Amino acid sequence: MDNEFLLYDRLEKIRAVINQYGVENFAISYSGGKDSCVVDKLVDMAIPDNEIPRVYVDTGIEYNMIRQFVTDKAKTDVRVTIISPSKSIKKTLEEYGYPFKSKEHSAYIDIIRRNGLTCKTAGRYLNPEPKRKKYGCLPIFYYQLTDDFHLKISDKCCDKLKKEPLKEALKHLGKKYWINGILPSEGGQRSQAK
Repeated sequence: MDNEFLLYDRLEKIRAVINQYGVENFAISYSGGKDSCVVDKLVDMAIPDNEIPRVYVDTGIEYNMIRQFVTDKAKTDVRVTIISPSKSIKKTLEEYGYPFKSKEHSAYIDIIRRNGLTCKTAGRYLNPEPKRKKYGCLPIFYYQLTDDFHLKISDKCCDKLKKEPLKEALKHLGKKYWINGILPSEGGQRSQAK
């Protein structure tokens, strides 16, 4: 597809959605990474001179260069707001568990450890049907399901460190909708964050 036409199509879609629900109802989840920077730029191209807030959650685990990039941007762009989660990364991981391999893997391991190896989730993840899933749990990670493994694994840290502070910011700002920049391959886990 012609890149110019694709850009025009995306700008029209952004403009239509924002106009349909009202520019005053939106905020952008802004991580300072390439995906959110592209969204930031596309929204500015689609809705020039918009005042849509860009909200960055400083969890304490971002790369220093990203944090500095966002901090510098906040100095010149009043729409950028930097917030922090209510708990530190250390306390969050101790209470809710550590992410391991991926958000998806961590979520499955957490479910299986809480519900046992006979739950349907365990069967689907440990022995996936080739048509439904490309891969499940790799055998090298089965040790995480044994009684000897005591480290708590969970995908909850993302909820506690990013999603919940963003929901609070949305409420505080009086906004109804987030604009997120994500890759299609990330959509499964992030689409649950509505």
